[in-house]
Amino acid sequence: MRIFEGVEALDGLPVLHIRDLNALACSDLHLGYEGRMADRGAFLPKVNLRHIKDILRRANEKAHADVIIINGDVKNEFSTVHTDELNEFIELAGFLAKDLGISKIIVVKGNHDNFINRMTWREGIEVHEQEFLADGFLFFHGEKLPRSHAETMVMGHLHPAITVYDDVGAREKLRCFLSGSTAGGSRLVVLPAISYFAEGVSVNLEGVSGIAPIFKRHADIDKMKALCIGEGETLGFGSVGELKGIEN
Repeated sequence: MRIFEGVEALDGLPVLHIRDLNALACSDLHLGYEGRMADRGAFLPKVNLRHIKDILRRANEKAHADVIIINGDVKNEFSTVHTDELNEFIELAGFLAKDLGISKIIVVKGNHDNFINRMTWREGIEVHEQEFLADGFLFFHGEKLPRSHAETMVMGHLHPAITVYDDVGAREKLRCFLSGSTAGGSRLVVLPAISYFAEGVSVNLEGVSGIAPIFKRHADIDKMKALCIGEGETLGFGSVGELKGIEN
């Protein structure tokens, strides 16, 4: 689904294709999540990395990109590098290069990515502090306001989703892209989380300005359009403001 000129949400997947950069863009992998939860006594099936690899494989079957931009929160643990985070990133980097033919991995550091330089020593991996600017595109994670501006801005961090209700009041949460503009006239896209375990923040039910400060003064969340990820397709659900009127 076309979001902006040259910017496409790959149908049914939480991944953007940036045609001008020949790049895939995704966000919020949270590698090592199951291992960290096991340390705390909660044992989860190890599905996240397999889930991410499957999504990226399907995305690049459509896009045939040379570059991937991971827009923050590659890892999950704040205070250290967990062994599972390191091992999973090494496996993912190898998969991207050998199986998908990705020649360059660009990482924009997110708030979870402390000490990530210990993980990104492989050839072909670039790490950028907070934001990455290329050919009119600015990628920033989103827990802080960006320092730069560009015609098109892409962020993660928020894990956007919407909550909808069926006829009998059952609720369902759907991950979504958000698209709109900033007060300065830049085009803005918010990426859904690619992590299996990141269910998302219901932007039609919850306040987000404390989570993503760009929505405090520089963009109106109610005017952002929600593009929800379904089974094999991406569907426009209207603006967040319109969706706030949906109740059980």
